[in-house]
Amino acid sequence: MSQQHPKAILSTLASIRSGFPFRERIKHVNSGDVRVLQIRDLRLNPILKAANLPLIKCPKGRANFLESGDIVIPARGEHYHAVNFTLSEPTLASSQLLTLRVTSDTVLPGYLCWALNQPKTQHTLRNESRGTNMPLLTRQSLSMVKVPVPPLATQQKIIDLQQLWEQEQQLTQQLLNNRESMLKGMFKQLLRRTGTPVNPPAPHGEQE
Repeated sequence: MSQQHPKAILSTLASIRSGFPFRERIKHVNSGDVRVLQIRDLRLNPILKAANLPLIKCPKGRANFLESGDIVIPARGEHYHAVNFTLSEPTLASSQLLTLRVTSDTVLPGYLCWALNQPKTQHTLRNESRGTNMPLLTRQSLSMVKVPVPPLATQQKIIDLQQLWEQEQQLTQQLLNNRESMLKGMFKQLLRRTGTPVNPPAPHGEQE
């Protein structure tokens, strides 16, 4: 029989806050001094890179910058994949994101992120979201979600295994990309040898 670990609600494990409420559309500024993390950045690539985030001038007023170890999760939409924030550059999360910062010594940030992304927890998050056209996950709803809390040693083993899995995924994707590039080159060579145009002519009537 598998061991059942005790569960805890998120509000006892981490603080939860909403992102910065930008009043204007976020536009990249070359002379900016602050990065901005938006919901689309989490959907495009769960591995965050500072160079992919727009730069802006630091907004006036109180701004809570993200810290390494924070967990960022979308507050809108139908997918609530959590991402670990590990960047060192000053970064603000937009208002479409919720940020969790671990406050308990019983849980590791990497494990909590993993737990939030498990199918059962994701199902709970979707059920807790409100709205039909654009579901919204509120701070209150997220704070009441329960996750299992195994011993710290077990949490660390889960983190290590997850990191290995992510590394394997990256290597596999890199190999696939390299293979695709090689095959494209071979296709072009074969077409040139047979005299077949690499780029077929436009259909009759569309030629200039």
